[in-house]
Amino acid sequence: MSHDSSYKKFFSRADMVESLVRDFVSEDLAQELDFTTLEPMPTVFQKHGQTERRGDLIWRLQWRDGSPCLLAILLEFQSTIDKKMLCRLLEYATLFLEQTLDDDKSKGLTLPQILPIVLYNGAKPWSAPCVYGELSERERLAYECGIWDFKYHLIDIRHLEESLVDKAKGISAWIFRFERAVNVQEMERLWKVMFRALKNPTYENLRQEIIIWLETCVLPVRKISGAKIVVERLKEEEKMTVVTAEMEDWTLPYINQGRAEGRLEGKLEGERIGEAKGEARERIQVVYRMMAEGFEDSLISKLANVPLIEVQKLRLQS
Repeated sequence: MSHDSSYKKFFSRADMVESLVRDFVSEDLAQELDFTTLEPMPTVFQKHGQTERRGDLIWRLQWRDGSPCLLAILLEFQSTIDKKMLCRLLEYATLFLEQTLDDDKSKGLTLPQILPIVLYNGAKPWSAPCVYGELSERERLAYECGIWDFKYHLIDIRHLEESLVDKAKGISAWIFRFERAVNVQEMERLWKVMFRALKNPTYENLRQEIIIWLETCVLPVRKISGAKIVVERLKEEEKMTVVTAEMEDWTLPYINQGRAEGRLEGKLEGERIGEAKGEARERIQVVYRMMAEGFEDSLISKLANVPLIEVQKLRLQS
């Protein structure tokens, strides 16, 4: 699966498009839009005798105030820098407007406003012009005409400000966080937090698509050490239930901290773990600390070597 095809799948979801606009374009703009009216539009344009032109994704939606003018969001996905991107988007915008005028059902309507967005995930910072005026060395004309103000909104994923990504609340931010991860430990941490945030069945397909995307697009290109271990763990029922040496190292601070702070009284109901009461108390301490950090019960059971039913009982008692 290619980068483009993966992103087309991700942003074929209306909720993904909404989160992109809210978190990485403009919250003020998002407040003016009615995202419940989002509808995908054709992206293939062909006029008689001309070569077919194909964009990535186009969404159309209404303004919240009921204005007759619609907004069309043109999404283009790039893994390399395209110096002609401005020209491409200008062409797609023109073709889309022509198609709107040719549509019988759209006659008499105000032409939609256009919001072009480029999502770029390359290693080098984006260097192509984003504003039409940057293409010309001449000064602007003294009077207001021409297309000087045509521009697109660039989202350079790997070079966004850290604070912008950290405070983002929408689901599109998870894709960007994985793109920006620098090692296997960060990816494990991201998956644990993301799985808890996107545990709703609504996101089941999205989680599966993210796993495929990581395996086929991100990890092979980034060459992150230990990447195969991460993918196999994610595939295991979308939870990190496969215990490896790396995973044991990851949870070691919880175990050591439990030992350092002493042992709790009592033992696990239904089964005696080890012959010493101290060992049982230590395991209880580890279980409680993992719960506090948001670990899933099945993962706690695996790492702490405690039966799942006992972990569930302890959660009810906590």
